[in-house]
Amino acid sequence: MKNKCLIYLCTLLIIFLFSSFAFAKDNSPIEVRITSPTTIKDYPGLEQKIRTEITNTSNNDIHNIMAYITMADIKKHMTVNLEDYNADKPIIIGTLKPGEKTIIDLPVRLVYTSHYKLYVTVSSDEDNKLYSSDSIPVEIIGNSKISPMLVRIVAFAEPIIVAIILLIIIKKKRIPQL
Repeated sequence: MKNKCLIYLCTLLIIFLFSSFAFAKDNSPIEVRITSPTTIKDYPGLEQKIRTEITNTSNNDIHNIMAYITMADIKKHMTVNLEDYNADKPIIIGTLKPGEKTIIDLPVRLVYTSHYKLYVTVSSDEDNKLYSSDSIPVEIIGNSKISPMLVRIVAFAEPIIVAIILLIIIKKKRIPQL
């Protein structure tokens, strides 16, 4: 019994000593990284340049590369139509040689109040894959400080006040003056 335990223990020890752990490696030929800004929090109408570093991590030339902005509205759980944001046109990079990096500035004008995830997507004509950066958080703050309760009161009271004034004017015109 003692020998069996010793054999099992030695076997486990040998397995742990002579084995190596394999980790999955991302074999993506293109690395995309937003370098600035790291976050955006401002009011509507902000024009911003998204500085992005694109690196060819493969051993081959990559041709016909283009980069563009993609945004997702976190509150609505949907992607954003970037025509409204002046960010619907991609930047054509061309060819990247092995190990070559390029830095580009992608323009965006943030117009609607909400919370977004903004990321840069890169594609090449050579394959059907898309390569994306990590997203940066974008918060466009409403610049209105109107109380919703006050809006409801005014929306309800204004037609009533206008109707009363109109009735008073009509009544005064009907009464003959002496």
